[in-house]
Amino acid sequence: MAGTTGTRTESARRGKDRRPDCIRCQPAARQAGRGGAGRERRGGAREAGLALRQTELCGCEPLAETARTAMAAGSAPGWALGVLGVVYLFLKLDFISCSQEIYGAMNGNVTFYVSKFHPSTEIIWKKEKNKVVEWDIQSGLEAFQSFKDRVYLDIGSGNLTITRLTKSDEGLYELESPGVRNKSEFHLKVIAPPPSPSTFCSLSDDGNITLTCEIMEAGYDIDGNLLQYSWECPPTVQCHRGLSPSEAYVLKKSDLSQNVQCIVSNPLFRTSASISLSTCVPEDNTRHRYVLFAILPAVICGLLFLKCFLGRHSQ
Repeated sequence: MAGTTGTRTESARRGKDRRPDCIRCQPAARQAGRGGAGRERRGGAREAGLALRQTELCGCEPLAETARTAMAAGSAPGWALGVLGVVYLFLKLDFISCSQEIYGAMNGNVTFYVSKFHPSTEIIWKKEKNKVVEWDIQSGLEAFQSFKDRVYLDIGSGNLTITRLTKSDEGLYELESPGVRNKSEFHLKVIAPPPSPSTFCSLSDDGNITLTCEIMEAGYDIDGNLLQYSWECPPTVQCHRGLSPSEAYVLKKSDLSQNVQCIVSNPLFRTSASISLSTCVPEDNTRHRYVLFAILPAVICGLLFLKCFLGRHSQ
């Protein structure tokens, strides 16, 4: 009897110890319940499942079971309230941020524009955790490493400008300052203008023409993800995309006296080259053969007449 009483006392004590955790988990259980009616809808089910998982991790099995029941029997208004609550939560979280993709021209300038910046007493810009420039109200401005004499910091807006860009400037830049609530991150990609492409053509057995556009300049840093090919054809030329973007097909019934243009571009630059379709088709010698056959008899007759005429004069 004493053993039984001791066991119950121990169980009661453990229950009391776990009660604060369960109380803390009640909002999560309620959140799971609100997402119940949206189980068929992907967004509501995901958020309700996350809240239910949080309830289980807290060790509140009764509340977790209650949440499952609410999820199964929830109503549409409950689902809507749950989604609105999640959206509000994400809007209030300060640590959520996305880095912006910024393109800068080789040897050119680029500026990182900061949104929702409030004037502050300290501004630090970093590249891959290394300081680029630092300013505070007491010490003033200091640029670091290869960025000396190449950066301009607007202390009123927090914007950073880098001049004379090189390939080594590529990377992730981050602003640290009490003047920004959210993280300001920028991923810089430095690109050069593509050289003029070279165009080639070949004639297939069925008489159609295959066009190819390539960058032949040695040493050019080709980024396949940024470089794009396109073709511009006159209305009288029937063009079709080939097996790759750098290829195009021209039907044989097209107007082969026209030119077709290949365009190579990246996010900042565009260059082009044209090719004359007439150079892709071998010259038709049939007409020349007919002319030759017509002239040859006349030439022979002329030679015979000349021979006879000279023979009479010699006699």
